[in-house]
Formats: sequence, C-alpha cells, structure tokens
Amino acid sequence: MQPHRLVLAALVCSLTVQALAQDQPVTPKEIQETWVGKTLSGTNASGGPVTMKMQADGSASVAAGSTSDTGSWRLSDQGYCTTWKTIRAGQERCFTARRAGTRVTVLNPDGSVSGYFTEIR
Repeated sequence: MQPHRLVLAALVCSLTVQALAQDQPVTPKEIQETWVGKTLSGTNASGGPVTMKMQADGSASVAAGSTSDTGSWRLSDQGYCTTWKTIRAGQERCFTARRAGTRVTVLNPDGSVSGYFTEIR
C-alpha cells in the first residue's frame, strides 16, 4: 500500500474509533427518566422533520412530515417499542437508541437508522 493510503487508512480508523467511543447507548431507564412527558424533535433517516411525545400512561403521538399518528409505547430490554394506529399497519416495532453529544440516533431492529432526535424539551 502506498504511504499516503496508509496515512488515510489510519486516520479513518482513528476517527471511527473516536466516534464509537463517544457513541453511548441510551438505556431504558434513561428513556423513562428523560423522554417521558417531553417532546422529542429531530429528523427521520431521510432528513424529514419528526416530533414524538411519549406519555407516562403509555400513550404516544408522532408527526413525521405530513403524517401524524397516535398509539402506545413501552420500554423494552434495550430501548423502547411503539405501536401506532396506522403507521406500520399497527404492528409494534422496537428500537434502540445511541447518544453522541446532544444527538440521539434511533436504530431499527436490524440496526439501520430510523432517525435522529436533536432536541428534548
């Protein structure tokens, strides 16, 4: 390998390790303590606006672009699950979340990105 490619490869590996070191799981306990009763705002994986609210009684609401829905939520072993009245035809889906600074990345069960929350108020 050419020297400049070795330097580039080392830099990419270093940045990846730093990013993973800063990326921490959001535990179910943290979700309960910091998300419930608050409005979470951010974007979906495509960059469209998303707002979600999870209530203490297990009810939830979401607005994503021109779509809005209501349903329920619950904590899971490693994150949370939502069931919406119309989104996903009412099928429950569970998510995990990871925090890097003030941005929370929400991951689908297959590990793909569902979206990002950048504000909790």
